[in-house]
Amino acid sequence: MYHDTRVETAAWSPCGRFIAVAPLYSVEVLDATTLERLYTFEHPWDVTPWLCFSPDGRLLTQLDAGLELTSWDLQTGGPVSTISSGLGVAYGRHISSTYSMDAKMLAVAYGDFRKFTSTISTYDLLSRTYTCRYHSPEGSMVASVWTRGECIRFAAVGPESITIWEVGFTSTDAPTEVERLPVPGDLGHLRGALFLPALSRLASRSEAGTLVWDARNSKLLLNTGNMEAGNMTFSSDGRFFVCQTAGQEIYIWKESHGGYMLHKKLISTLLESPRPFISPDGESIITVHNSIVQLWRTADPAPPPSVAPTQSVGLFILEFSPDETLAVVGRAYGNMATLLDLKSGDPQLIVDAGVGILSLRVTRGTIVAVGGGKAVTWTLPTGDCTFNNWVKKDDGVLTTMFGCLELEDPRDFVPYTSISPGFDRVAVVDCVDDTLGIYDVSTGECLAGAITRGFMPWFTPDGCEVWCMDNDRNVEGWTIVKDSESDVTKLEPVGPTGRPLGGIPWRSSRGYRVTDDWWVVSPSGKRLLWLPHDWRSYEEHRRWSGRFLGLLHRELPEAVILELDE
Repeated sequence: MYHDTRVETAAWSPCGRFIAVAPLYSVEVLDATTLERLYTFEHPWDVTPWLCFSPDGRLLTQLDAGLELTSWDLQTGGPVSTISSGLGVAYGRHISSTYSMDAKMLAVAYGDFRKFTSTISTYDLLSRTYTCRYHSPEGSMVASVWTRGECIRFAAVGPESITIWEVGFTSTDAPTEVERLPVPGDLGHLRGALFLPALSRLASRSEAGTLVWDARNSKLLLNTGNMEAGNMTFSSDGRFFVCQTAGQEIYIWKESHGGYMLHKKLISTLLESPRPFISPDGESIITVHNSIVQLWRTADPAPPPSVAPTQSVGLFILEFSPDETLAVVGRAYGNMATLLDLKSGDPQLIVDAGVGILSLRVTRGTIVAVGGGKAVTWTLPTGDCTFNNWVKKDDGVLTTMFGCLELEDPRDFVPYTSISPGFDRVAVVDCVDDTLGIYDVSTGECLAGAITRGFMPWFTPDGCEVWCMDNDRNVEGWTIVKDSESDVTKLEPVGPTGRPLGGIPWRSSRGYRVTDDWWVVSPSGKRLLWLPHDWRSYEEHRRWSGRFLGLLHRELPEAVILELDE
């Protein structure tokens, strides 16, 4: 388990057996099958833009904040060298890198996107010296750099052509032009271009979508269409092309006779748009963000990834069924929710909501998720379920609701929505307008509204009242009144002395409680458990249901459910 909260990059070893990731102030080497941590290397910088394995997988090199290159020997676990990059922090970012065949030299391409220029620097890892620097031709950006024999080759993409250049690793001569390929007229943004040397394939983002070209034959292999794509990558043999969207989706395209065909769409459970890193053989993908590492097998029919649990990136959402037999849990603003059997402790199925989840409800027969402007309702399958059973968003009933469900992620709080116990209403707080709205789940109609100072809405267990809490834990409530004659729903404020019965829902209805010195105490006052440090949280990050206690705060790698019994 990692102890820090930032992972900026990752790299696969050439054999595909190891993964390197970079949490804050360290570099971790993981087993690519189990995600078990094998090595930890400390470094003084708080940002690690890139990592690179040598061709034989023995060396691992990183560039720290544009200042130093540090290499480690993975057989001995010791450092090999630390070299000044010769660059300033603000110069630009790493584009591509390559080792010499004997792994004694390293070439790194950097981009200064403000000036639309690139620089390739070479380093002698054994003598620990910076050796040479080459610049891309004016008006072009380096898309990739690779090794050919004793030389460096790099592809510089300009508005009219893709030029392949070659120069020796230690040569002081200017690079020599090797080949010039035409640039497609609708290529798109050259700054984000990606070049696969083995097959001369060029990928670039444009307003029309992400394009992949066979540059040598001027043949369009893929146009993703109107999809807002982010990072993209090829497998080393070109069989797979992977790109992310602005959301949490990762698209895997597989080579076919006529181009690339969509092979699989993955949904990451990470909060932010994850950057995919594909293994050399294209069979596995990792995504990394905020010390969460997810491993996907591209051939697997079931979507769930293997996860290296680390310090969490956001709060969990958890709700218990009224009969205390089930719980449903998901990450706030994530797409996935897992149904748990509280009797056995086993996961029963996973729900792909297709939206960033803001709130959940569950009964023995139904799950409701709210988020992304929609309420999604599933009727649960009967009989025995297994962890590999999936309920996809297309199997649910989606009801379009209202624009203010598209809320910004507050990170520190449970989202601004609550589903009523009867599953028929949703309470939503719009913090921009300081308004509380009650909406009908089946129609999306706004039934009633009120002005509120709070941002966390809660229905009472009977669904007759709704309460809101502010940052100072002050609460205000309304009674939901429906006029039988006019069929109009109103919110009538509860008096200033009113309080929700039993407190806001994070208090146990059976009398269990957590003391100020972190003991979980039974209704009779018996001490049952002293909470470990990582399990301690504010009251609003706990969920009580009978004898069950859920812990949901962001420091946990996964939600914790405790079953209490005297």
